[in-house]
Amino acid sequence: MVERLALGIIPGAGWRASEIRDVVREAEGAGFEAVFSAEVNNDVLATAQLMGEATRTLKVGTWIANIYLRHPYLCAKGAALIADATDGRMILGLGVSHQPINQALNIDMPAPIKALREYTAGVMSWLRGEGPATHLPQQPSVHKVPVYLGALTSATVELAGELADGVMPFLWSAERIARSKTWAARGRAKASGRGKLEMTLGLPTFVGSDRTALLAAARANLGLYTTLPFFQHLLDVSGFTAEARKARAGAGADSLSDEFLDAVCLIGPPSRCRERLAAFTAAGLDLPILLPPIGVDGARAVLNAFKT
Repeated sequence: MVERLALGIIPGAGWRASEIRDVVREAEGAGFEAVFSAEVNNDVLATAQLMGEATRTLKVGTWIANIYLRHPYLCAKGAALIADATDGRMILGLGVSHQPINQALNIDMPAPIKALREYTAGVMSWLRGEGPATHLPQQPSVHKVPVYLGALTSATVELAGELADGVMPFLWSAERIARSKTWAARGRAKASGRGKLEMTLGLPTFVGSDRTALLAAARANLGLYTTLPFFQHLLDVSGFTAEARKARAGAGADSLSDEFLDAVCLIGPPSRCRERLAAFTAAGLDLPILLPPIGVDGARAVLNAFKT
């Protein structure tokens, strides 16, 4: 049995604050280690603070905080406050999001890897209390704030290995988890004295006995990703070249083959989902982040299926 589990939520899909509080309390009661919130139609730092104040032992975090939405100084100070308010339960996930999402907000992203490197270094410097005085001298965060980087490609994993405490890929197979050890090691070789890089993974989770219905639900929930260039590239480098061609041709959810969905999701009864989780952990996954179907009911169904 997998000992460590986290939950990923997308509260910007219409959740009320009271529903966020209820779900994270239920996750804590179900034995989950952490809940991470995506930054989609919400302020993810505010969401993390809400989740932390509603719980006592649960780790809370961002999955991911879009680096283009806030100055690194503000990001660091917000994360430090949440860590203080939660006695050190805050994990700060950082990433670049996707071109179409940022374009809708009039944000350019000409060199995302370079931007992520500079932003991460800036945030970590502010967390250490470095940087110029503003009205008052800087102060370091009272609690350590682990910084994780959202990643799809080998270059970002290597960057996380060099700079960060953990990495947060999404829609990876167990095979890609195993391959990523080499990329992470290349980064860690540039940063002597750092501990192990924590490997998390977002795993879309569809629990039930009707495989046909579950596959349909997976396509409905993940179809949007086929329109994102970063994801199309991920399909290619992960060996799903036919799926990538269909995605670029505009096939949408129909691009997602059963083979792909089986490789990157947990689909089926709880027993089969746990067997698949064991394969991911054997490949090197430290903390699975289970992503339910969008909505409060979907989150509760996953919590009920995996509670300890």
